[in-house]
Amino acid sequence: MTPFVWTVRVRTDASGTATVFARNNAFSVGDAISFRTTDIAPSALELMLGAFCADLTATFRSLANRSRITLDALEFSANCTLNNPLMHIGVRGETGHPGIERIEGTLYVSADAPPEDLEALWAETLKRSPLFNTLQSAVIFELRLSITP
Repeated sequence: MTPFVWTVRVRTDASGTATVFARNNAFSVGDAISFRTTDIAPSALELMLGAFCADLTATFRSLANRSRITLDALEFSANCTLNNPLMHIGVRGETGHPGIERIEGTLYVSADAPPEDLEALWAETLKRSPLFNTLQSAVIFELRLSITP
C-alpha cells in the first residue's frame, strides 16, 4: 500500500510573513517565535501549539460522536515553554536549545455522560492523536481533562 502523503507549500513576502498553502486553504504565519504582545500573524510556535490543541479537540469530538455522546461544550486551553528561547535569537553564551520543553493544557468538556466514559474517550484521544504521539518522546506533557457541569 502506498502511504498517504500530506503536502504544503510556503511562500514568503516582503512583510515578513509566510503564507502556507495546504490543499484549498491558505494561512499566514509570522515569525518562528515572538516576544511581542501583538503581531500581524501568529507565530509558527503558536500555530503549532494551536494545531496540537485542535488535533486533541477534534479527535475527542470525533470519538464522542462515534460513541453517541452529545457534547454541550468542548474547549482546550494550553501553553508551552521552550528549553531556552534565547537560543533562537542567538544570544551569546546561552546554552540549551530553542525547542519545546513542556506543553501544559486542559480539555474542558461538558456532556451528559458519566465521567468514566469521558475519561475513556480522553485516553483514546491521546492514543489516536498523531501530534501527541509524535511529540510525546520529545516533550514533557501535563495534560488534563476537566469535566464541567
